[in-house]
Amino acid sequence: MNEAEVVIGIPGQWKSRTELIQAVASKGEGYLLAGSIIHNGDKNIGFEVEVYEQDSNLKEAFIYAGGNTFAETLLEEIDKHTFIVYVFANKNSLDGLNELIDVGTALLKAGGLAVKIETSGIAHTKEAWFQLFNDQDVFPIYSHFVTLIGDEEIFYSCGMKSFGLPDVAVPSVIPADDAADLLNDFNLYQLVDRSTFKDGETFSLEEDSPRYMIRYIEDNRYEEDDMFFNPYGMFNLSPLEKTI
Repeated sequence: MNEAEVVIGIPGQWKSRTELIQAVASKGEGYLLAGSIIHNGDKNIGFEVEVYEQDSNLKEAFIYAGGNTFAETLLEEIDKHTFIVYVFANKNSLDGLNELIDVGTALLKAGGLAVKIETSGIAHTKEAWFQLFNDQDVFPIYSHFVTLIGDEEIFYSCGMKSFGLPDVAVPSVIPADDAADLLNDFNLYQLVDRSTFKDGETFSLEEDSPRYMIRYIEDNRYEEDDMFFNPYGMFNLSPLEKTI
């Protein structure tokens, strides 16, 4: 399978594309932005980029993606952005995401205001991204690139394609806090152990914890051309015993 695309978007108030290019060259710590490529020769890191002009809906998108955690002053700065740089990555691994974190940091230092993970719908402040840059352990990376979503029927993760792995879903009969723990622990187990789960196996967090039947399914949550679609599919966990 071809690797899935991971996309981040970084808005800024650069007066022109020329100013953006110059800011990256002078403040981006070795990165150069040329045409549709941003590249650091010393680190041998390079990604495709697309630069778009002002988007009138961007503030609202950051409000939603930031979970109402962005300060109003920052949201106003985002609303006044002149350009947004989208970085496209096809490296679904921790090393690949470390490189993406690196280039995101460079763009923030060059005048970017914040980061939005377009492929999982999460937004991060500059300070949160810099903290991630300084602590690139498994859990911080996971929590920055993967989000949990729920409705009346299921709770599920979104963003595991960043690591080349399926997402996971559980029925909403499981209490929300318990479901969040289960989703996160299952995903981290996938990520750290790189275990290959088989259809029909069972999973439990601990020896005396509830057990769940694992069923692999195609990602039927989104269309294939949707940013959130996971080409690696997803695991559906069904409780084998009463959990509440």
